[in-house]
This record gives sequence, structure tokens and C-alpha cells, in this order.
Amino acid sequence: MAEHRDAMNALQQRVAERQSTSLLQLIATELEQMIINGALKGGDRINESALALQLGTSRGPVREALRQLEYSRLVEFRTNRGMFVREISVDEAAQLYDIRAALFGLAGRLAAVNATPADVEALRAKVTRLDQAVPAVDDYYPGNVDLHRALVGLSGNPRLIDLYDDVSKELHLFRRHGLETETARTTSNCQHGEIIDSLAAGDADLAERLMTAHIRSGKERMLSAVGGPGTGS
Repeated sequence: MAEHRDAMNALQQRVAERQSTSLLQLIATELEQMIINGALKGGDRINESALALQLGTSRGPVREALRQLEYSRLVEFRTNRGMFVREISVDEAAQLYDIRAALFGLAGRLAAVNATPADVEALRAKVTRLDQAVPAVDDYYPGNVDLHRALVGLSGNPRLIDLYDDVSKELHLFRRHGLETETARTTSNCQHGEIIDSLAAGDADLAERLMTAHIRSGKERMLSAVGGPGTGS
């Protein structure tokens, strides 16, 4: 009987830990989505109490979720001031864009081999939805993030997916800068269409070139928008 109770207690503890982990992941995902949507911007101070109230939870899980986001460099703790959405310099953003371009290009090469007709159809549907969202950056940008993640996901390489996601998270603010104008969003989505055509054709070389060029184009638009070096995804 005692052994049975011990086994049940261990099981309950594992279930509680799983529920806690799921809650933290849910909160972290919601916070990241707020940054993607522009509700939280670079340099904004994060009010744990207000967020806990908004998310319907206590401050403890919010604090733990913020620590997860700090590890992924989306937020940063400032001594005696609290937690803030992380800001990066234009130079650092440009360097991250170069890394992201290489990762995205490699993902394209792999995706061209892996993509099925059903995958291509799903991607085309995302591009169609983005066409409809072009007039407003707040509508376009989250869909753009989703499409890029889907493209990289087709690489079938978990480490590549994680690396791309980590780099991209640090660039949310600057990626939005590169998509502020309707012309930029139209150009971006036209490039998406060309990329998907290359995947449908199974052309790995072309997919790699187009996906690398897509990120470099976004970098130039970002630099132009913020007045950095270059001529301005």
C-alpha cells in the first residue's frame, strides 16, 4: 500500500510539473506574440503584474516565462529597473540578418527536396492570405513570420529550425521596420511567390538563391528605413 501511495505521489508530481511547463510555454508564446504583433516594442518595460492580470495567472509563471525569453534574448533584465523588451543596435541587426540569410538559404535547398505538393499548396494559401494583409503591417507581419517558419520547417532539420528561430526572434523590431511601407510588403510577398515556385519545381539551387536574396533584400529595406548603412523581410 505504501509503495502504491509513493507511486501515485510521484505520478502526481510529474503531472504537476508537466502542467507547469505547459503553462510557462503558453505564457512565453503569448509574450512573444505580443512582441511580433507590436503590442510590446523594443525598449518597453514589461509590467509583470499587468501581464499576469491580462493573461489570467499569477506573477510567478509570468516571471518564469520572462526568464525563458531572456535566455532566447527577446527580453533583458536591467538592474533595479526590471525586465525590458531587448533592443539591439543597427550594426548588430545587420550582422544577424547576414546569419539569417545563410540559414534561410540552406533551409530553401533542403525544402526543395522535401516539399510535397500538399506542402506547396499550403504555402500558396499563406501567400494568398498575405496578399490580403498587405495594406496593414500589423496584419502582414505576423503572417510573414508564420510563412517563414513554415518554409524553414520544410528543411526537416531540427537544429537548423532552432537556430533560425533564435536569430529571427532577436530581429522582430528590425524586421517590422523593413516592412513598414505597403510597397515593401508587396515586394516581400512577390518574392515569397517566386520562392514557392522554386520549391514546387524541386529546384534546390534556385530555392537557395531566392531565399538567401529574400533576407538580404529585407536587410537593405531595414537599413534604409532606420537610416543605417546600405540602400535599404
